[in-house]
Amino acid sequence: MSRKAFTLIELMVSIALTVIVVLFLYRALATQEISNKVLAKNATRLRQVDQLFNLLYRDFLESNETKIITTFNKEYNIVYLATKDSLHNIPFAYVMYYVNAKDKTLVRLESAYPFKLPVDLEKIKYIFVDRLIKKVSKFRVFQSQQGDNQRRELLPGEAPRVQKKDEKSVKKYLVFIKNPYNSLLFEVAKPD
Repeated sequence: MSRKAFTLIELMVSIALTVIVVLFLYRALATQEISNKVLAKNATRLRQVDQLFNLLYRDFLESNETKIITTFNKEYNIVYLATKDSLHNIPFAYVMYYVNAKDKTLVRLESAYPFKLPVDLEKIKYIFVDRLIKKVSKFRVFQSQQGDNQRRELLPGEAPRVQKKDEKSVKKYLVFIKNPYNSLLFEVAKPD
């Protein structure tokens, strides 16, 4: 006796096997989709950190004048810069970095005119505001100068370093930013 069709049981078994394979493929696809979202979020965060690093680095490197102020909260500094680096096409920009106390966001203010906090209402229309990163728990900037041993205590047995006449002075800025996702620590060495 020759058969030309599938029996009902064979058909049901093949459908059940197909459903099981499709379920496994669907779960694998869902897991891949979740993985892609996590990777995209991490890539975005790393891109933001890289952009922030480049912005701060250029601002400090191109600055003619730098003033670092410690606020009442020892976790934050306010940094004033007079720099050639501008996000808003200002030939010579006055820039200030500070952390907004309400939402803990690192903010960059830029203007063609010098300003200080609190900003006068007449000058506020000339200031560009850029929100850089959120949830900042620490923003500290330290300045040192090569050959300047007055900035730190000498170690026991250490002699004060004397700067040679032909040696160029170098200003160094150490910038530390911390938020829940990462910590950013870098140094900018600028010839004086």
